[in-house]
Amino acid sequence: MNRIGVWFLKRWPSLVGAVLFLLAYAPFNIWPLMFVALAPMLSQLRKADSKEAWRIGYLFGFVLFLGQMFWLYVLANHWIHRPVLSFFPFLLTAVLEGLFFGWVARLARHCWLRGWPILIPIAWAGMEVARSYFPVVALPWGLAATPLYKAPLLIQTAHFGTIYLVSAWVVLLNTILAMVMDKEQQPKARPLIAAFLVMFAVSIVQSRLSPPSRPFPVTVGQPGVDMAFGDRDLRSSQIAESVNRISDQAVRNHSKLLVLPEGIGNDSHNPPRPPFVLDKSLPMLFGGQRDEGKLTYQTAFGFDGTWHSADKTRLVIFGEFVPGRSSFPWVAKTFDLPTDDLSASTKGVQSVTVAGAIAGPMLCFEALFPDVSFQQAKNGAQFISVMCIDDWYMGTPAPDQLKAASIFRAVETGLPLVRSASLGSTLALDGHGNVLGELPIGTPAGLNVTLQLPTQSTFFPFMFAFPGIALIFAVALPWLPKRKKLEPTEESA
Repeated sequence: MNRIGVWFLKRWPSLVGAVLFLLAYAPFNIWPLMFVALAPMLSQLRKADSKEAWRIGYLFGFVLFLGQMFWLYVLANHWIHRPVLSFFPFLLTAVLEGLFFGWVARLARHCWLRGWPILIPIAWAGMEVARSYFPVVALPWGLAATPLYKAPLLIQTAHFGTIYLVSAWVVLLNTILAMVMDKEQQPKARPLIAAFLVMFAVSIVQSRLSPPSRPFPVTVGQPGVDMAFGDRDLRSSQIAESVNRISDQAVRNHSKLLVLPEGIGNDSHNPPRPPFVLDKSLPMLFGGQRDEGKLTYQTAFGFDGTWHSADKTRLVIFGEFVPGRSSFPWVAKTFDLPTDDLSASTKGVQSVTVAGAIAGPMLCFEALFPDVSFQQAKNGAQFISVMCIDDWYMGTPAPDQLKAASIFRAVETGLPLVRSASLGSTLALDGHGNVLGELPIGTPAGLNVTLQLPTQSTFFPFMFAFPGIALIFAVALPWLPKRKKLEPTEESA
């Protein structure tokens, strides 16, 4: 057998696993593949040495993110029209993300060596938390639970441990299959099967619980204007025409609130001066920017005769700020980034009371982070409002994952959620992540829906206990005691 054949024989579980992962996500959306994709690789890790485990995991993560982040190449090339240069941020992301998967592969090997396979899902969840919140480059993308958003019945445990608990459940079934593939491990799989079934039962029970609520008719607007790459000279007039038409629809529907996307009020005034008609008889909630001295904030604005605002807390690297801009000014110039960096709120996560309801605004990529929606629920929000511009990523699978994140935020908080985007996806959800209504991508229209606002708190106060424990465990695992006796073929880590 030649070298290529030998290499593939050693690496096929990583390659096949990464491909199955990708097939579970958009645009393919074969989500049940998530329950089997990791099993061959986990089985291989049981007999791998420390260095080999790292290589197995790194290859998996690198290939996975070559597929996951291709939208970044499309975005950069569309933006700067330099195909070669646009390739580097895309490739760099895959290189860096691979490090996390090399790490978790070694953690899985540690679990096998200690006879603790039931802890592999916790190690995986800890790795996902780490890469979701790693300073500067935080990116909760390509999580194992994400494709299951199409089956809300299966993701209700997110209410008790966020999306990371659902990821652990997915990896738990993969671990069970890896054990079933090995006769020696089969008898040890029973506790894992019991744990899997318990989590499944909890999800079913949670899906049937509904808190006391009151109806709240809302119109969610989708202007249908390309706010990323459209004609800037025509943008204001296009927004005005579309929003005024949607406003008329909201009035006819007797809606108590009109929710519009991020960027609608981008004139940096405080309060904003949007290009459409403001009328206190139709309260509005939309996203824009505001200046405060030398600082510029991305902000959610509420108007019901009185202005209310809440600044964004999480910013997107390169899109909204450039690390080391003063040291590397050529980066901003090359990628045509904003002249000034945006600033994150110094006041923490804030809710907005508008039209007699407490809204929990989340702007664009903020909706990827469960801690933001958790804090909104803790603040007393009665619904979550995601306002975004997906126009940068249209024609790629990225909008699908952003939509999935909103569904998980609804399940985690137990709150109804509306998502308004300029071209799409615009939708409304109940507190279990079920879709109440959705607009076709790119269609200028308003979505009329009646939300059921809970009249008592719905969030689980210890929701972040599991992610915290998983992260601590993933860091501490290599220092935990090993079994006293290992098989001769196994080396200590």
